[in-house]
Amino acid sequence: MTLSTKSKVVLDTNVQISGLLFGGNCEKILNLFKNNQLELLISPKTHAELLNKLPNFSLTEDFIYKTNTLLQTKATKILPKKKVKICRDPKDNMFLELCLAGKADYLITGDKDLLDLKSFKNTLTLSPKEFLKILT
Repeated sequence: MTLSTKSKVVLDTNVQISGLLFGGNCEKILNLFKNNQLELLISPKTHAELLNKLPNFSLTEDFIYKTNTLLQTKATKILPKKKVKICRDPKDNMFLELCLAGKADYLITGDKDLLDLKSFKNTLTLSPKEFLKILT
């Protein structure tokens, strides 16, 4: 898939935090979203998890506010209706539920359990590095 077709992606919380704070491949993926080259899907649960974890990194209220505003204005909000119980860590199921409801092309994660799935329904599960590799 090329960037000429806008991919629908779900980013797990750690990928988002890494992209916001530490750079590298995760930041490159967030920049694709910021530049309207990706459609980022969020749900109330995934969005809340990110907002709950950001204060753990001693960030300013302004940084958290701007991050929240970016997601609220640019990301596609999805309300999953189907529950899934596939992951060993029950908290990870919310990402699969979002992929299913939003018909995501990709779930981008560094979580070994999610990566071991390789795919879920029509969603490929990839590391940030693998995702960027297929775009080139």
